Amino acid sequence: MSAQVLILGGSGRIGSSVAADLFTFTSAEMVISGRNAALGKKVCDRLESRGRFLSLDLSDRKGLTQAISQADLVIHCAGPFHYRDTQVLEICIQHSVNYLDVSDHPSFTRKAISCAASAETAGVTAISNTGIFPGISNSMVRQDVEQLDEAEAIHLSYAVAGSGGAGVTVMRTTFLGLQKPFQAWIDGAWKTVKPYSDRETIEFPNPYGRTGVYWSGQSHLIEPRV
Repeated sequence: MSAQVLILGGSGRIGSSVAADLFTFTSAEMVISGRNAALGKKVCDRLESRGRFLSLDLSDRKGLTQAISQADLVIHCAGPFHYRDTQVLEICIQHSVNYLDVSDHPSFTRKAISCAASAETAGVTAISNTGIFPGISNSMVRQDVEQLDEAEAIHLSYAVAGSGGAGVTVMRTTFLGLQKPFQAWIDGAWKTVKPYSDRETIEFPNPYGRTGVYWSGQSHLIEPRV
């Protein structure tokens, strides 16, 4: 029997990309949840008989619990995660359902880590921060660092403008990240940094070339252990 995967926020840019990968590389059957039925059904059409849409708002705890209890794995793509709580993760733990999210904000990461003991006790595999950053970027850094005798510094810069297809949630996350100063690990100490400051020019591969980058707060230095 194929695994049953519930993708929260599955009709968005990131969630639909996750669904497409699962369709290509696994035999999983997917429930695509969201609040926009038209978008959700478009995603399901691309999944053929392996996808169905579920209209679901995360504030509907009863509906959320019912959907989670019927899944083998929940993939939480319903950002922005700046103000999300751990309700989804807690319900997964209560119903012994494995969990994964694409969160990208330190405040959410700390909340998720606080659930580590209960997840372990319940035998639930729960993995946080698996998006492009800090998920994939952290994995890239670790792979490179392990090939060196010693790493003196780690510098991460991203060029994403013009990549196309950014949804509303991606834009909201970007602007939320510009609102408040954040803590960054600089020269061996935590320091407060103003977002969108200290412009630096980086030489990226084509088609970007020389592009200006700025400070942006991410969860890179908080190791997800849940």
